[in-house]
Amino acid sequence: MKHLAAGLCLLAVLWACAPSPSVTAPAPATPAVAAVPATPAADGRPWQERISPATQNIAAYESMRPAIRACLTHLAGKPPGDTAMLVGNTVLTWGQLKTTLERLDSLLPELDRDPTLLAAHFTWITADENALLTGYYEPWIEASLAPHPDYPHPIYRSPGKGKKPSRAAIDFGGALRGKGYEIAWAKSLIDIFFLQVQGSGRLLLPDGSTKNVVYGGSNGHKYVAVGRVLVERGDIAEEEKSMQRIRRFFTEHPEKTQEVLSKNPSYIFFKLAEKGPIGGMGTVLTPYVSAATDPSALPYGTVLAVDGPLPGFPEGGPPERFTGLLLAQDTGCMQGHHVDLFCGAGERAAFQAGHMKDPAALRVLVAREALATR
Repeated sequence: MKHLAAGLCLLAVLWACAPSPSVTAPAPATPAVAAVPATPAADGRPWQERISPATQNIAAYESMRPAIRACLTHLAGKPPGDTAMLVGNTVLTWGQLKTTLERLDSLLPELDRDPTLLAAHFTWITADENALLTGYYEPWIEASLAPHPDYPHPIYRSPGKGKKPSRAAIDFGGALRGKGYEIAWAKSLIDIFFLQVQGSGRLLLPDGSTKNVVYGGSNGHKYVAVGRVLVERGDIAEEEKSMQRIRRFFTEHPEKTQEVLSKNPSYIFFKLAEKGPIGGMGTVLTPYVSAATDPSALPYGTVLAVDGPLPGFPEGGPPERFTGLLLAQDTGCMQGHHVDLFCGAGERAAFQAGHMKDPAALRVLVAREALATR
């Protein structure tokens, strides 16, 4: 979320660069979607036969149209003959990525009726059989746009150019307090920290209305993974490490909050926005359609097919199988074929994003006519 580059890199709070936490503030329910298969082994058919809106957690392929059009707008500024990416042994140009999106856009109504058209109109180029699949989501936190005793923790905009103070100096030393950099005030300092992990989110205001906050810069200090700190201190076990477990640690040991958070001097600033969450491509992200990738490997506008497991929800439930079409629209600290799936908002999104770290098969879809006109 713009750029999730810094915000998503904070996801390393768990595992080098991975998913994220739940917040205590109310969040909207995930939009109603068709049921997904109960277990990863529920359907052994080839992708072209089993992929559908139901296996992607979306209501219809038609819901992908705004995201596709946003990608087309982005690619309109790219020289069509220039190389965009290398996948396997295939070199793809920006023009070929654009043609692929145009074909997908034209097929959306028919795809809802007959998903097998994906096999007829696209070549599925293998990128990786063991890509890393993680997730992120849009946190909602309780906050106020005006100072209030119930909301004691400032959310800051960037103080501008020049050297910026560390997290310890900002959160516990008052380095920015009262200098006009506050854009809102939150009930929980931990909520703000997890908002920084995601890089973007939404404020739930006292009157029930909401306000978007998006990435507004960083202090440029070195990032230290808080999850790793907790493991090395012996506060949590390696196998327990999840965003929910980290939040529970802070809830159970508030006296250790300053000591632990201060180990990570990196700090994210925010700005208020009319819409969001915004990805690195500059467009609003679509749940279970938008993905953050390494642009040097999977550039913005790439159509991806991903097949891998999602954590079962509620906790303890059987894993779900995600088989869907994603659009590269965001970035973070992903490297290579690491795909970070945007899961939207709500309890389910927070849980699955917070526990998702699994291998997945990854394909790049290319319109057949795009390859024919190379």
